[in-house]
Amino acid sequence: MSARPPRWLRVARWAAPAALVLALAGVAAARPGGGESYTGGGGHGGGDSGGDGGALLELVFHLIRLCIYYPKLGLPILAIVFGFILYSAYKKAQNKDWDSGPPVELARAIDLEPLRRLDPGFSQVVFEDFAFRLFSAAHRARSSEKELAAVAPYVMTAAQRALLTRAPAGQPVASVVVGAMRTFRVDIPDQPVDAQGRPARVRIGIEFEANVTAGDKAAGGTPRTYFSVESWLFGRLATARSRPPADQGFPCPNCGAPWQASASGTQVCAACGQSVDNGRFDWTVEQISLASIDEREPTLTSEARERGTDLPTVHQPGFDARWRALQDSDPAVSEEAVLARTRMIFDRVNEAWSLGKLAPVRGLVSDGLYDSLQYWVDAYQRAGLRNSLHNMRITHSATCKLVRDRHFDALTIRIWAKGKDFVVRSATGELVKGSKNRDRAYSEYWTLIRSSERRGEIQAEAKCGNCGAPLTVSMAGACEHCGAHLTRGEFDWVLSKIEQDDSYRG
Repeated sequence: MSARPPRWLRVARWAAPAALVLALAGVAAARPGGGESYTGGGGHGGGDSGGDGGALLELVFHLIRLCIYYPKLGLPILAIVFGFILYSAYKKAQNKDWDSGPPVELARAIDLEPLRRLDPGFSQVVFEDFAFRLFSAAHRARSSEKELAAVAPYVMTAAQRALLTRAPAGQPVASVVVGAMRTFRVDIPDQPVDAQGRPARVRIGIEFEANVTAGDKAAGGTPRTYFSVESWLFGRLATARSRPPADQGFPCPNCGAPWQASASGTQVCAACGQSVDNGRFDWTVEQISLASIDEREPTLTSEARERGTDLPTVHQPGFDARWRALQDSDPAVSEEAVLARTRMIFDRVNEAWSLGKLAPVRGLVSDGLYDSLQYWVDAYQRAGLRNSLHNMRITHSATCKLVRDRHFDALTIRIWAKGKDFVVRSATGELVKGSKNRDRAYSEYWTLIRSSERRGEIQAEAKCGNCGAPLTVSMAGACEHCGAHLTRGEFDWVLSKIEQDDSYRG
């Protein structure tokens, strides 16, 4: 006859599964822009999940037995479970009108608009696009000094060294995907020249979260993916002035010629003879600080608890006045028209994501967002998976932020949506995560941009804003019918950012 297990082990067998009841509070599946995390885990968004009813009943059974046989342990656990259920119900009731609580002011947001006091041509949209492109280009070129010289006017020597020594040093970079960009520091001098007559400097600190895949596959190596959190400090002289948006990559910041270093120095332009890496003419990366880095592949099958859907909306102070000013400048702008276009983009993006073919939405999203979405679609396909989105619909929305400058209008809308969101194996249809039967609710902040020069009707159909033909756009972002470039909002609003409700700061 075998010995009876010790009492502590018998208690643990019941207590452990009972405690897991708290872990079933809701998990997230996936979706464009929010269903996956760049840290390699699941996403931020979500709401109701499919769950396993049988497992839940078994856990409840064990909890009841625990209360009967070991009440000193079971009753406190039961109290915690009921307390959690009551708190969840309270939070859900708070959010019955979608937008619970008073507006949240942008106390933690960093506002870049004061830069226009020194530089009237400064555009936050243009700067963020520049920072995004430079981050990607510099990482792709970090395998050698020769490659990195292509962006030398915009990356100072100390920052170049930080990239060249980044592990795996000397290895080619196959892909760079920026998951998040956050402004954490802005230094704006009161005057462009200090008391000693020396030019003052403007600095902007940007924190990036990114996945970088590096490794020499051609040499028989295995490319590996590294998740990093790093801070880039951009600086330039306060007397420098912003240039208008341009299609070209990283030309000489002084004369605009294609960059080629002079024989007299790697940071001296061969065309104009100016030393250009010191921020006299444009933003340069002064330093790069690595907060953390570790090797991890994106995980497409893990679940994450929903966070943020019940949070109050982050409203921009003075938004109503800004919105009225936009309508005064363009009477065709209305909340109904913008939301109709947003719903069209929402439907098209979700459909393309489910099919794993993003080409149909090339003209509806910005270049940076398209690259990010394509990264995840490719990751699913490599893993033999497919993220299906069925009956996705926006249930409510709220406009909450508007930034206007010389080049762009950028409008942020919080959307609440729901639908069936699940991942299956492409070959067999086997369910990997999510639910095919239950809707999942979530909210996100979507930012749309449009050229500040654009006026007139807002299209709720997927067609070229220039020639009116059905929307067919090349990978370069141009209409294949008339050749007009579309992905920077030249003719209509395009989706530029998707940000999660639990991390959005305005």
